[in-house]
Amino acid sequence: MKKFILTLTALVAMAVQADAQTFTFQKGDTVKAVASESGVELKNNVTNTTSGTYKITWKIIYHNLPAAPSKWNTGFGLCDNKLCYANTILTGTSQTSVDVTAGSTMPFYITYSDLAGATETGPLYISVELTQGSFKDTCTFVLSKWATSVNNISNKSDNISLYPNPATNEVNVIFNGMNDVKSVGIYNLIGKLQSIYKVSGTSANINVENLPSGIYLMRLMDNQGHPVAVRKFNKQ
Repeated sequence: MKKFILTLTALVAMAVQADAQTFTFQKGDTVKAVASESGVELKNNVTNTTSGTYKITWKIIYHNLPAAPSKWNTGFGLCDNKLCYANTILTGTSQTSVDVTAGSTMPFYITYSDLAGATETGPLYISVELTQGSFKDTCTFVLSKWATSVNNISNKSDNISLYPNPATNEVNVIFNGMNDVKSVGIYNLIGKLQSIYKVSGTSANINVENLPSGIYLMRLMDNQGHPVAVRKFNKQ
């Protein structure tokens, strides 16, 4: 009986060891960035937490990137310590790194060198599953894009007035001469929609009382949901 208990204990210990965590993400399981027209690089490097050397196998298990010819798709790159891979890996094919030595960190990042003309603003999600031995973990990259200059969207955007700024309970926006504005969306800085309002005429009164304090982006959009202009405001 004693021998059986010792054997069972050893088996349990081996199982726990087999499933033990062998790597960590430097920035947790989710990283976020706002891209510009010139692109973006979003890192979540991977650290070997063991005393040995190993390789890591990984694959994309989910994404909501728009289809080609969008630059979000054609310009996609995901890099490890071996190569930078193009958009062909979006289909979920597995890749394997070169050796990651004990205690060292493997670079792991998404890169875009040019997003000029990409109209999709996100948020866009890319989830990647990494495997080393029997241990698996997943990290998600979250990307958004905002116009770097509202004048590139509309030459009439100088006619926009937004007040008060900072705002406490409500914010008013006036967009004289911009009859194509049909809705106003409030987004946080990582691209998550907080609220959206249909508008008629050339002004809107937006209730922001329930928003947490912080910086927000107000998107003025046409009837197709395309941005006409973007303004930033502070909520106190």
